[in-house]
Amino acid sequence: MIWLPQKDKKRGGLKKMFCRAKKLPPFVLVKQLLNYNIITGVFTWKVKKSNKKAGSIAGRTNAKGYRYITINKRSYAAHRLAWLLVTTKDPHPYEVDHKDGDKGNNAFHNLRQATPQQNSSNRKIGSNNTSGHKSITFCANQPLNPYTVCISQKNKSHSLGSFPTLEKAIEARDIKGRQLYGEFYRP
Repeated sequence: MIWLPQKDKKRGGLKKMFCRAKKLPPFVLVKQLLNYNIITGVFTWKVKKSNKKAGSIAGRTNAKGYRYITINKRSYAAHRLAWLLVTTKDPHPYEVDHKDGDKGNNAFHNLRQATPQQNSSNRKIGSNNTSGHKSITFCANQPLNPYTVCISQKNKSHSLGSFPTLEKAIEARDIKGRQLYGEFYRP
């Protein structure tokens, strides 16, 4: 885990941004060990690896749906290894985002480099959500305007107010979400 320098518009200088991305092994080593199909996103071993035959599918899928591949006794996310094999550059200190939100879809056209804030903007709805929609809270004790919209970005909350209908709340959230996150916004 490191802190990344990032431009601070308010102060005209640099500020630090937290990044949880892990450095990858050298490109040459990964290229020697793995084949990667950029269309399907599937990795196969080029060499026999302990109990795995050359040509067999590499890695395992964890409980959260991400595929991990072990190299030299360390596990690496397959989508990050895909980025390394295609671009020849470690995405570190940035993250690699799945455009369609499918953690198992490691096809290169579905991957993009992102800051942690960009990557978190398109995560799925939280388990404690009360409205069924991201960034919208349903408050039954406010019958005139029961839907409250609040979008968070970079430790700052953008409160957009309360709305009489879910449709109006969604519309306000989507406008602000596109302003804040651009192509990374996913309602």
